[in-house]
Amino acid sequence: MPTRIGQIAQEIARMNPWWRSPDWAEADHDLREVRDSGLGYRSPCLDNLQPGGLYLLRGPRRVGKTVSVKQAIQSLLASGVPPLAIVRFAADGWLANDLRTLVQNVALPPAPEGTSRWWFIDEVTAVKGDWATQVKWLRDNDPTVSTATVVLTGSNAESLTSASGTLAGRRGRVSDTDRTLLPMGFRTFAQLLRPELAALPRLPVGRLHSREAAQGYNAALPWLDDLVRLWEVYLQYGGFPVAVAAARQAQPTPAWFIDDLFAVLHRDAFASSRLSESQTSVLVARLWAGMGSPVNTSSIGADTDVSHDAVARHIGYLRDSYLLWSCPQTADGAYIRRDRSPEKLYAIDPVIARLSHLRNPARSDVDTTILTEMQVGMALRRATLAGGWPWTADEVIFYHRTKSRKEIDFVGELLAGTAVEGKYIETGKWRGKAVTVKASDWAGVVTTRNVLDCTDPADAWAVPAGILAALVDT
Repeated sequence: MPTRIGQIAQEIARMNPWWRSPDWAEADHDLREVRDSGLGYRSPCLDNLQPGGLYLLRGPRRVGKTVSVKQAIQSLLASGVPPLAIVRFAADGWLANDLRTLVQNVALPPAPEGTSRWWFIDEVTAVKGDWATQVKWLRDNDPTVSTATVVLTGSNAESLTSASGTLAGRRGRVSDTDRTLLPMGFRTFAQLLRPELAALPRLPVGRLHSREAAQGYNAALPWLDDLVRLWEVYLQYGGFPVAVAAARQAQPTPAWFIDDLFAVLHRDAFASSRLSESQTSVLVARLWAGMGSPVNTSSIGADTDVSHDAVARHIGYLRDSYLLWSCPQTADGAYIRRDRSPEKLYAIDPVIARLSHLRNPARSDVDTTILTEMQVGMALRRATLAGGWPWTADEVIFYHRTKSRKEIDFVGELLAGTAVEGKYIETGKWRGKAVTVKASDWAGVVTTRNVLDCTDPADAWAVPAGILAALVDT
């Protein structure tokens, strides 16, 4: 134990350079990469932290959680928080008992008198053992933690969900303690490549088929050519910061980053799997190719020579790693999940959906229409998240199956009577795609490539996907 205590003390000193120098950010590797990328991007995911709160920040690996933590520390220091009051460490590979060892046995520079600590623990879900119980014990029994502000980041949904129960009642008397960092939404992506698009209006998800919406869609028409082209770039690059930086420079997504994401999927998300790399590529390629339809694990298994139980298990791995999200079927007459009905599954980002093709161009790419449906759905999910609904809420956006067994892509109570169909056509044929939604009780919005038609308030509308996402997405 003495050796471990000394090792932890050394690691902590190394990972908290603001203790030593006010110019630490200039030399920090992660923050320097952000500056060198030229993006100037800062996620708001850790804004407005309230003293005494215990926050969970979730999201996929490689999305920028560590950068967000360091940017939050920059903001705290700028606001006057004493440097010695802030402690950050990366917990990958730690043992659960190490958390208590750090707090109770490792010598830390004392915080100024009358100052509470700010603890930032990166990738706590990579800790081996019951880390949540250790944090609970510290919150209950250690005065330096019980009144402190604590931020825990992680990339495992199952672990964080379980921890939410263990830590209930110990999150502090503050709100908004569950935070999520996702790949950039289209509005942010578009503004980073074309800053003048910041002038576009914003549209709440509950007003997609309204007079306000028609005004917003028409106001975006002068930028139609830009938004169509940017949307198609977005479908190729997605919203991971490294990929966005490459898009801004008109360079391919770096091969090393593609390999990193595949390692996240194959060696992290599928750590308990026995699939080879090629089997992983085949399985996820088949899964993403079918995103527009309710998942059929037996069909996927037959196509990939994997049992349907194994397919279901790997879908669970992807969900737990924030690499996919599910869209349940709505029950008749209520916005609740229909019992015993298959879900639609969508990748969290275009690069994740295209990963097998990007690693081996001989594998088929995902169809643009499917990617559009996926990213329109993600725009709606990100908008509801920004509106206060947690990412863990799984009864927010649904698909609907009519009595004639036709499907409507996205409905939900928060859409306030509007149904969205994620298509990508550029002719008057969009009206044929609107037949199903027009026969329903919902007002319809059909996304297109470049056709806008919102003239009849009583009819379904056509709205370019780039315009809709630019107004609705984050």
